[in-house]
Amino acid sequence: MAGRKTENQDSLLITTCLPHQYSDAESSSANRPMPHAVSHLPLSAPLLVLMADGVSACQFPKQASRLVVNTIAHKITLGLTALAQSQDETSSISFDDDQVATIIKTAVNKANDILYFPQSYQRVPPLLSTLSGLLCIGDRIHLFHTGDSRIYRVGVDCLTVLSKDHRVHRGQDKGALAAAIGADSQLELQQSVFTLHQNECLAIMTDGVYEHIEPTELQFELCSSATDIFQLMATTHKLPLGLNTSQAVCEQAFSAGSHDNLSMVMLSMNTRSAHFTSINGSKGIGHLNGIDFDNLDTVIHDVNRYQLPTDLQIGDHIDGFTVIGIIARTARSHVYWVQDEYNHDFVLKSPSLDSVADGHYLRDFLKERKIGLSLSKHRRAGESAYNQADPNRLPVNPASNNSGHNVGSGLSESGLLRYYPVPASTTYLYHLTEYIAGESLRDFMDRHAPCDVWQTFDLLTKIGMAVRVMHRNYLLHQDIKPENILLTKSGAVKLIDFGSASSSILKDSTRPPNGDLHYAAPEYYTDAPKGVHSDLFSIAVIGYELLTGQLPFNTQTLMMPNQTLMMPAQPLRQQNVPDASQQALMRALHVNTNARYQAIGEFLQDFNPDNKAHSRDPEPLIKRNPILVWHGICFIEFVIILLLLAYFS
Repeated sequence: MAGRKTENQDSLLITTCLPHQYSDAESSSANRPMPHAVSHLPLSAPLLVLMADGVSACQFPKQASRLVVNTIAHKITLGLTALAQSQDETSSISFDDDQVATIIKTAVNKANDILYFPQSYQRVPPLLSTLSGLLCIGDRIHLFHTGDSRIYRVGVDCLTVLSKDHRVHRGQDKGALAAAIGADSQLELQQSVFTLHQNECLAIMTDGVYEHIEPTELQFELCSSATDIFQLMATTHKLPLGLNTSQAVCEQAFSAGSHDNLSMVMLSMNTRSAHFTSINGSKGIGHLNGIDFDNLDTVIHDVNRYQLPTDLQIGDHIDGFTVIGIIARTARSHVYWVQDEYNHDFVLKSPSLDSVADGHYLRDFLKERKIGLSLSKHRRAGESAYNQADPNRLPVNPASNNSGHNVGSGLSESGLLRYYPVPASTTYLYHLTEYIAGESLRDFMDRHAPCDVWQTFDLLTKIGMAVRVMHRNYLLHQDIKPENILLTKSGAVKLIDFGSASSSILKDSTRPPNGDLHYAAPEYYTDAPKGVHSDLFSIAVIGYELLTGQLPFNTQTLMMPNQTLMMPAQPLRQQNVPDASQQALMRALHVNTNARYQAIGEFLQDFNPDNKAHSRDPEPLIKRNPILVWHGICFIEFVIILLLLAYFS
């Protein structure tokens, strides 16, 4: 039910997942005991229950939830049908839990791709939806879930929450949504499989319902309903279709003041097949019409559609670009310096052949292009946009010469590498970015570290300003390291590689970072919230390395939970780093995210060597020079002893 909203943005779909010819398959071994790893299906097809809640903050929540349930149902049906067709027709149809789990994960990832990749990056993507699903095969239940709806296991006298609330809690509020379909290229999906016993039910409800009913009241309502269902089924052997549990619970949440859509479904099972009752708490979708599934894959940046431009040589041509030089060839990517017909310089980056089998890398590669293009659209006010029909024809400052290297670097001053759209007709998979004539920060550090504090402050300021551009677009870079920072010949900084970037408001990434672990904040290995302070930790590590020529921590220390990080201060004192700058680094590298700076500007202000704010509270002498302190104490004791001897002698 829509509740107090003008439209119902939730979608509920209940359907069987096999064609009719497989639904009534009999088996001579129907009563043969089967191991729990295999579910036996003698008489009924698998039952799929999907509930999606469109995220109200996005532009098209209703369309997002409908697209999710229809796509997943379609893909799961195709997967189970193919699995059934591959089995011997003379034997019963059985499904291995691992095979079914793989089918579910593939289907959900496909829905995530459809919502995520066609969109340009925005603070809140236009299509976002949560998902809670159950696939019932005999007595085996496959649970899959992302978001903040809930799946309950209901007994006669107990109520258990099976799903995890994907929320980030800060303070005493109910928390912000941390994962949703369409929020990121890497989906946080909870999956489990279990056996549902007799006298047990399952319930799915959205946050608009359970947030406004006390847990004890909800347990009483659901358990009482389950008891009534079991008693009626035991006496009449018929499903109690007259019960209106879902409707009653939704109306109770509405009366309690819920302003959200109200959706709930309750399932009861018997020994032969799965049945559901009381679904009138939400408007259901009982069909798969309205979406052209044959064309769904065409809207996704499917890497299988593209060729990889590997092993290009100087002088080779691709999509109107000529290879001028080979910048790098690694196990993951190939990077080339290319020119277009107007002698404008660009960088072409493509995955290597070795990375084709790495699905995570290819998805991050596609995400990098999406984020890079979106950030490149709004760099400087008044700057003319690039021509989508002819992306190679770029706006050029008439005052600049046409010899090349100034074309890319003069387009923006944001500190972020600029991305350009590839030709629409291309059959190759690659990125096209501006060409930077310079070197990486790593090369600079290898030659010049340790640097003085003023040079370090200048570099950290430029890096911090570039990272702030991403933060203002609600993005975390999550892979800040010297190799991903370019220094131009004019001394400017360019931050590159957005493949690990993630939304700072919709995604609370729990994946360990893909980059150099020396620069990753310790919260990536714990449940602590990630945010601006996580990128700031990486910046502070770079600052320490610039000043001392060494890293503050080893990876083992960073990865240990509840580890107290102690930044070595002696190397900083040897480089005559001011106390205020040392304290700023120490705070930015604090293991406790709450004790760390929450803004890059605040860190840079405190790190500034001219800053005298901390001069009134210097580091204690016993920490700065403990040997001198103890020598002084011993001298004072010696003088006192001499005076006492002289007095009493």
